Amino acid sequence: MDQFELLTNFMQGHLESLAFYALAIVAIPCALGVIFDRVIIRSGFFLIGVFGSISGLFLLLQAQFLALAQLMIYAVGITLVVVIALMLTNPRAEKDNSSVISKQGLTGLIVAVLFFMLIYLALRSESWPVSSLQMSVDNVKLIGVSLMTTYLLPFEFASVLLLAALIGAILIAKKDMKKDMEV
Repeated sequence: MDQFELLTNFMQGHLESLAFYALAIVAIPCALGVIFDRVIIRSGFFLIGVFGSISGLFLLLQAQFLALAQLMIYAVGITLVVVIALMLTNPRAEKDNSSVISKQGLTGLIVAVLFFMLIYLALRSESWPVSSLQMSVDNVKLIGVSLMTTYLLPFEFASVLLLAALIGAILIAKKDMKKDMEV
């Protein structure tokens, strides 16, 4: 019985940290899978894992609205658009040059590492005080009212922009399919 009480006391203080590290252990390899996997459909599934892990991190931060928005908009919506766009492309037309690391790829990697270090050092130098204010019960209601009143125009503009991008991608893919059929 003593061991159970010790485990219970330990978990009460460290459960949030353990959940954070578990989500990070899932998110980071999935993100690397999105970048480095040569099979694009599998890369799309890795993307779902990344977005799901980020949704879990929002839940740990007690931002339930952001967690559900992350899950519905990104993990389902954007990934579905990516998979549909992939189905419209011709995978046989792609060249396989996975064994060659190009000069541009190496330059991109160096720039990405330098950019990450710049952001890390900038964030590390700041102090981030934890607020002791209680969260309002009506947070989701306040966000919904703001989205439908004050921020309605930018919200609708973003949705029209995403729709135009999807239609453009479909038209480009259809044009490429017609060229492939003519040849």
